[in-house]
Amino acid sequence: MELTIKDLELVVNDQNKTLYSSIYDIILLQFEDALRNTDVGNLTEERKSALGTCAIYLNSLVELLHTLRELMDKGYIESGGAVATACWERAITLRKILINPELNAQIHTDHELAKKTPWSIYDMVCDVLANEGKVKKNGSKRPYEEKIFYLQYTFLSSIKHGNPHTISYLYRPGYSSDEKLFRFKPNDSFEDKDLKIYIKMIVADNALDALIDYSKAFRTEHNVLKELSGQIDSLICEVELDVPPILRTTPEEMTQDYWDHLVELGKKRKFSR
Repeated sequence: MELTIKDLELVVNDQNKTLYSSIYDIILLQFEDALRNTDVGNLTEERKSALGTCAIYLNSLVELLHTLRELMDKGYIESGGAVATACWERAITLRKILINPELNAQIHTDHELAKKTPWSIYDMVCDVLANEGKVKKNGSKRPYEEKIFYLQYTFLSSIKHGNPHTISYLYRPGYSSDEKLFRFKPNDSFEDKDLKIYIKMIVADNALDALIDYSKAFRTEHNVLKELSGQIDSLICEVELDVPPILRTTPEEMTQDYWDHLVELGKKRKFSR
């Protein structure tokens, strides 16, 4: 059975957060159907080549999104965090390519350095947000927009690279006896539920934006996805997530003005609810 936007309205529940699993499934279904309505009839050779590069990334995103869901459902948060980081990287790279498909796909194809990517993650974040401003035709920029978006990636990377703080939190030695600690097992508990939701949703949200960018470039229909994205944004605000300790930071890790801005954003969100 395929889920629709109407299904979302039925599953919003502040108690069990069923909403998030349903959103993830909806986004995944959209990716599996990504090549439908792709206009291939009158493409130039350059456009076909760019489409091929984008299709590689779409396929990779589908695989990673499936894998992330399986890992999180089984409670393997560290492995899931590593996959989530890769998925976030794929999505932002696809969005960078789609700013100028022919040019950037060619740069991607010509790249031959094994230890370097064509563009850094932060540079791609800046380029994608700058392009969004142009598309909106107002060129407006919110304070610290790039840093706030990039913050998602830094949190995911702390899991992927085994930051001492995050890996200690994930495995919490005090929760197990020595016998239970030194064996392979899922490393989540009930209190990790919101952490798993957060990891899945920031990845799925960025992936959906990448699919929208792809659809604008190569598909004959993309308004449905934009409506879906807007609906999701409004609905996820209805369910409050507890901030997991793994994602907490301090003013010492930020500049004071940036920290103050984040605090104000938090206050505005609580007030708006």
